[in-house]
Amino acid sequence: MTENPKILVVDDEIGICEGIERALSSENFLVDSALDGDSGLEKFKAGNYALVLIDVMLPGISGIELIQLFHEHDSEVVCIIITGYATVELAVQAIKRGAYDFLTKPFSIDELLHAVNQALEHRRLSLEAKRTQAAEAEAQRLAEETKRLTELDRAKKDFIRLVTHELQAPVSAIENYIKLILQGYIPLENQNSILEKCLARTQEERSLIGDLLELGHLEVISSFQTCEVQLDETLYSVLETDREQIDAKKIDLQIEIAPFLPPILAVPEQIKSLWNNLISNAIKYTPDLGQIKISLNMGPENNFIGEISDTGIGIPKEDLDKLFTEFYRAKNAKAMEVPGTGLGLVIVKRILDGLDGKITVDSRVNKGTTFHLVIPAVYPPKTAK
Repeated sequence: MTENPKILVVDDEIGICEGIERALSSENFLVDSALDGDSGLEKFKAGNYALVLIDVMLPGISGIELIQLFHEHDSEVVCIIITGYATVELAVQAIKRGAYDFLTKPFSIDELLHAVNQALEHRRLSLEAKRTQAAEAEAQRLAEETKRLTELDRAKKDFIRLVTHELQAPVSAIENYIKLILQGYIPLENQNSILEKCLARTQEERSLIGDLLELGHLEVISSFQTCEVQLDETLYSVLETDREQIDAKKIDLQIEIAPFLPPILAVPEQIKSLWNNLISNAIKYTPDLGQIKISLNMGPENNFIGEISDTGIGIPKEDLDKLFTEFYRAKNAKAMEVPGTGLGLVIVKRILDGLDGKITVDSRVNKGTTFHLVIPAVYPPKTAK
């Protein structure tokens, strides 16, 4: 039982209030009283009472109404109804409103103490159960957080290991080529081809470092400066820079973009990177005379719906769930010996996560791939004037 718990008596009979106060004070309870419902509610809100003894028939707010008002202020307070007009209906009504017990006037001191002690023990057990539940919930939260941090640490270590490997591989290849030249193993007439390989490896390293830096920047959200960005305008800008590659491969490019698209709040460089990674992949893995389709429209719930489809090499079914994993490239993509860092789609996914967007993919080997984008819009679409 709580040491010296505070008890409030609300009864319009001053004799009842004084009698209860004498009986409970002798047991080291701290007792206050009120002679009507309004002053009882005022005192209750100002104090910190563990238990309230309430008469049913009160001037102003009735005792039954007080039970609910007390519980709204303190859900753990224990209420005992005291009345000289006890009926089954009244008892049921009081219990429904949240009363813990019922004392019928006149009652003895022993009956009063028994009811009060039982009610306070009920309160103690209820509070203890809630503390236990809260402690268990906190322990569960800490266990989940520890597990999450452990997984993050493991993922970080794996990522560092992969980064180290990916960065070392081109450097090691370049180093070996140069050693072969310096040691005289490569005839002069063959050195140009070896130097071209070194240059290609250097370009791979530059691309990888660029993607790693971009991926790192995506982790520092607070450093981004967002502004209104037009998805369609940024898309056209990226396509313009890719036009030479598209024309060189004689790719049939089809574009369908809805008019009057609203802007989104985003980082312009990220939106450019989003389109650049998706479109460059489509160009890279689509053969000559292939086809690329790009669409951007407004969909349900004021979302942008985008699609980038190609008639390229496609992605094996077993590789689809690994597409957005760092440094992962599908087997048939590697077999083409087309340069790639395995980070482009990871960057796309991180950018979309930051926009609360989604990306899904459909693909069939040797048939092509379609990426589906959903990006929430910030402003409603404009209409033609």
